[in-house]
Amino acid sequence: MHKKIGSYIAWLAMKGAVGAASLLPLPVLFAAFGGLAAAARAAGIRRRVVRVNLSAAFGKDLTQRELDGIERDCYAEYGRIVSEIIASDRILRRKEENFEIVGLPILEEAIRGNKGLLLLTGHMGNFIVGAHCMQAMGFRMSVVAKRVANEYMNREIGKVYGRGAAVISVRGFKNDPQGGLKLYRGLKRGDVVNALIDQDAGPEGFRTVFFGLPTYLPPGPARFAHRAGVAVTTGFATREGGRIRIEIQPPIDYSSAGSPEEAEKIILDEYSRRLEETVRKCPEQYFWFHKKWKALPEIRARYEGRG
Repeated sequence: MHKKIGSYIAWLAMKGAVGAASLLPLPVLFAAFGGLAAAARAAGIRRRVVRVNLSAAFGKDLTQRELDGIERDCYAEYGRIVSEIIASDRILRRKEENFEIVGLPILEEAIRGNKGLLLLTGHMGNFIVGAHCMQAMGFRMSVVAKRVANEYMNREIGKVYGRGAAVISVRGFKNDPQGGLKLYRGLKRGDVVNALIDQDAGPEGFRTVFFGLPTYLPPGPARFAHRAGVAVTTGFATREGGRIRIEIQPPIDYSSAGSPEEAEKIILDEYSRRLEETVRKCPEQYFWFHKKWKALPEIRARYEGRG
């Protein structure tokens, strides 16, 4: 009972803060969250994780000064992202000014004839507002969102991710067959299913390589796409010249796969390669706050301050 009350109070506080922030003029809103992001960095919030990740990815190629600059810009970028999510309605009213979309014919071709499409993305740039833009353009979408412990927050996450899209709320595809079934049904009814799969799935996930290091991705979406017989592509949102650039990339050809396991390998290895290629172009726009390599003992020790 106490836990439920605590969850409700946390949700109310978050709703109140977001509601108040949404009333601010855009320049004030952006500046306020830029300041909050700088304060979070100064307070050391997730700073060790960011530094360990950047060192693992770029430590052999960049100087410490360059790594510090990416770290600083990463915090600033996510302050901007949160403010844009809060102001999403206002930003979407001026789509031509605020967005650039590359590869739209690829998306249109993939879903022609009411076929579904699995769109694999990652925590790159403003992936949430990018999805809002695609929904506003009329694409029927389902969005995969991981469940959190606070049920009130789950509902709010659904509203933030969804904005008219069906929200597939999952605990994890391996231990949540209902979540996997919802994803499969979304693909079969012709939805564009937008799935973020770049966070570490643990040793039970699919092992691939990211910046030369082993990492583990959730295999469920790729397997369900193979089972549904739909196209799989990748798409990432980045910021260029003050605009959110949404790039829909060519479909991943997994036609040679004779089994779900083979399809999984083709799809996820190529996804990881494309994600790394995108991150290398604008590393400050990637979500380095996540413990990307926590399955590796030596890096996990550094996350925990033991390395």
